[in-house]
Amino acid sequence: MIRRNTWILLVVLAALIGLSFYLQNQKTKQAAQATPTQGTTTLFTADSGLPTDIKIESSTGQSVEVARNASNVWVVKAPTEAAADQASAEAAATQVGALNVMGDVQLGLDVVGLAKPSYTVTLTFTGGKTHKLIIGSITPIQTGYYARLDAGAVQIIDKQGLDALFTMLTNPPFAATATPASTATPIETSTPEITPASATETPSVTETATKSP
Repeated sequence: MIRRNTWILLVVLAALIGLSFYLQNQKTKQAAQATPTQGTTTLFTADSGLPTDIKIESSTGQSVEVARNASNVWVVKAPTEAAADQASAEAAATQVGALNVMGDVQLGLDVVGLAKPSYTVTLTFTGGKTHKLIIGSITPIQTGYYARLDAGAVQIIDKQGLDALFTMLTNPPFAATATPASTATPIETSTPEITPASATETPSVTETATKSP
């Protein structure tokens, strides 16, 4: 006859075996979900138009923003308002259109760093439509960032493309300014003080007149 303690041990052992199978199954399922779908597409299509405003904010408080003004010229709006280097700003706009989506994943926002994003990118395109892209953790193989566009599905976006945009946080595309020419400091010369000549007394007529005999 099997003792009561033995039955308890058998039940515990069975429970442990069942838990082990469950955890292994969950691990396999999670690994499958974390594998991005095959194929690479761009995040924005030609139908999205061209970027007219690019704003990047980091979780550390840094921010940069470039936008086209009424004259269709790029200007820097943050961290301070200033003229923009047109080539650098245009390169950033081109990079936005070239961002590649490496695949979708089915993972929780907290797992991939999107519950508290590392970066927030706000983009406005021709036509006035605005998109919000939040960026989370880097993928385990260091080739992409977990990201989410407009509260959509979690995606993996090419790390190289996003890093190119993030460089603007530390190096805003300000226009180069010419170094002002140095001017010689004028030498002060003292002006000699002119002392007015002392007035000469004009002899009185009565003093100079000769008395007649």
